[in-house]
Amino acid sequence: MAVNEVRKILYVSGSRADYGPIRDLLREIDSQPNFELSLLVTAMHLKPEHGMTKTEIERDGFHIAAQVETGVEDGKLVSFSTFVGQTMIGIAEVIECQSPDILLLLGDRAEQLSAAVAGAIQNVTIAHLCGGTNSGSIDGSFRHAISKFAHYHLPASQPHADRLIQLGEQPDTIHVVGLPGGHLGKHVTHTPEDIRNHYGLPFGKPYLLVLQHPVTHSHQDAGRQIRETLDAVVEMGLPTLLANPNGDPGGTKVLEIMTSYASSFDELYLLPPPADRQLFASVMAHSAVLVGNSSSAVYEAMSVGLPVVNIGDRQFGRENESVWVNVGYDRQEIVDGIKAAMFDEEYRSCLRKYSSALGAYNPEAQVVKILAELDLSRSSHPKKFFDIALKQDRSII
Repeated sequence: MAVNEVRKILYVSGSRADYGPIRDLLREIDSQPNFELSLLVTAMHLKPEHGMTKTEIERDGFHIAAQVETGVEDGKLVSFSTFVGQTMIGIAEVIECQSPDILLLLGDRAEQLSAAVAGAIQNVTIAHLCGGTNSGSIDGSFRHAISKFAHYHLPASQPHADRLIQLGEQPDTIHVVGLPGGHLGKHVTHTPEDIRNHYGLPFGKPYLLVLQHPVTHSHQDAGRQIRETLDAVVEMGLPTLLANPNGDPGGTKVLEIMTSYASSFDELYLLPPPADRQLFASVMAHSAVLVGNSSSAVYEAMSVGLPVVNIGDRQFGRENESVWVNVGYDRQEIVDGIKAAMFDEEYRSCLRKYSSALGAYNPEAQVVKILAELDLSRSSHPKKFFDIALKQDRSII
């Protein structure tokens, strides 16, 4: 980057899931004199039922350049498809108005895919964080598609970088930086007593945390799936916090059933969207077990040694499946899984070893340096596919 050159960076965020973990990185970017950072907010950030979390971004002092409104979440697949198109239109108009030098995207959500398509068509340099990860939901396809539109890749680990190369991405565009926000411990500012007082949980008992989202390819079964989970935690008899599901098809049904159960069983507590990252981090860190199918199990839970009962195939293919208790959408399996996560010393010993081996990534400085050095002209030329040599039997060399 030339001396005194200011690069305009636009970060697209649709929910706390892609804002909370990256907040420290955004602050680091915002503090640099050679960067001009703006945020585009959309999707769940603008929904009252998801906590209207745009206000958290405003409290943190970031400049929101634009917000792109989306339609009503009615649980239909056609509405989800329409959401992708409408969001793309809105983001395309913002990109034309803002003329960013770099479009910064994180992860695998539909709104990031919309942004990637809009940005690539308008020849904006796209940098993609956390590409190359596997998962069992449609989000996994979204993630790989975003990577194909991105010009630069900032994956969390070398296996993820290798997968990007398998997708045909040029090795010189890939920079392993670690996982922004993946280490939850530094955000834990509330004690277990604080959490119990805040949510009215009884003292003297451990509490469970349920984070379960609908799965697009089986969204019609979302109601049965969450009932199996709730029946299991009721059988455990422990106080349980029920976090809001995401806005994907089936999410409204999941929330309705959670609300109904919480009104019927004293040990179940609806968890409103936490006011900030510190509160959510503390809720997770002090839980006895994380139950559900959330990607929070992938790094965040592991980083604080939180046992995980992973339900179903939404996170299928993640590299740390071996340190979860993996079960199906079946009440008895989930009950047995929770008991194993709480009391099986062999499992808990394995979890402790894995958590202590995660290391302490600090990607902020790396990402800032990389963004400052990106060749912005790459977005004006066709992407080249990186071919991997094959053996005669067509297997990879």
